[in-house]
Amino acid sequence: MQLFSSFHSILIVCCVLLIDGTHSKLNLKYAILRQKQAAKATQNDTLAHQQRIKYDAQKTMKVMFYKNNTKTMETSAYDDAYDLSGSGCSPTDKFAIVLHGWIQSCSDEWALSLIERLSYYRGGCVICIDYSVVASSSYMRLYTNFDTLTGAISSIILTLFRQGFDPKRGYMFGFSFGGQLASAVGRSLRPHHIIESIDTCDMAGPGFDPIAVDHSKAGKHVQCFHSSRDKGTFVYSCHRNIMLGSCGLKQPSVASQLHLGSHGLCVDIYINTFDYPFYAVNYTPPECFTWQKTAKIPDGYTVGYEENFDSQVTGQIFVPTSLHYPYNLSKKQLKLLTKGGA
Repeated sequence: MQLFSSFHSILIVCCVLLIDGTHSKLNLKYAILRQKQAAKATQNDTLAHQQRIKYDAQKTMKVMFYKNNTKTMETSAYDDAYDLSGSGCSPTDKFAIVLHGWIQSCSDEWALSLIERLSYYRGGCVICIDYSVVASSSYMRLYTNFDTLTGAISSIILTLFRQGFDPKRGYMFGFSFGGQLASAVGRSLRPHHIIESIDTCDMAGPGFDPIAVDHSKAGKHVQCFHSSRDKGTFVYSCHRNIMLGSCGLKQPSVASQLHLGSHGLCVDIYINTFDYPFYAVNYTPPECFTWQKTAKIPDGYTVGYEENFDSQVTGQIFVPTSLHYPYNLSKKQLKLLTKGGA
């Protein structure tokens, strides 16, 4: 009788353990399921939050259309579609996109000058994307909005593509923070859309360096002009890296243009390349140290906006600049410099 009682007790304990074990497995299963559901809900909330931030940024952004150097239309970046009938722009036109930098806007003197030069030499439609409301804050606050702005600008460009604009007829220019945006936007559009040509001027370094980014992936042809050591990037991964002045780190003309500095002079020099020849030297200056490939420079080669990109000329290109406007060297000055450096 005592043996039966002991066996009965053991049986009850086993049943309890078995039931508890089953409950434990079920509890673990439901706990994992709840964790997955919570993670998915958090991810959805994060995506929704990012979309909301992007649309909030777009509400403050403007898209300005220019035809024949005349602003024909200004619209909110928040629109899903643009009525281009009043802009004078056609999807069959070439188009150029201009992106400004920190504490700047599409009304800055350099932006208006570049729009005028692009209108004259390139033709077609010029579009300036103004995010000056966001850019008017501190640099670090602007930097934290980098991904948001990249998404918002990409959405604007995709809207143009949906209306028939062809990336093969596209060009994009970005200065400083806008240069980093131009690269990020171009890379985000791949692989479905590849912009034909992208030029950047002294792409911002603070906050971005030394993270290695392949800027050549931003477009089919990417050339980057470098002019300063304090504000410009040290990541030289464009198809062409054009080193202005002294090794791309300093401009002699900063002595007479203190308000611009070597960084601000980049856009002035780039705009001047439309009308003045900026000759490259066919060697690496002895004071310039580089790990990058130096481009093979044909005689008389000049840099600047290039309608038909020469894919044979890639790598680093050194372009001396002068003390005074328009900041280029004549062939005679270049020859004297070359004799001294060769």
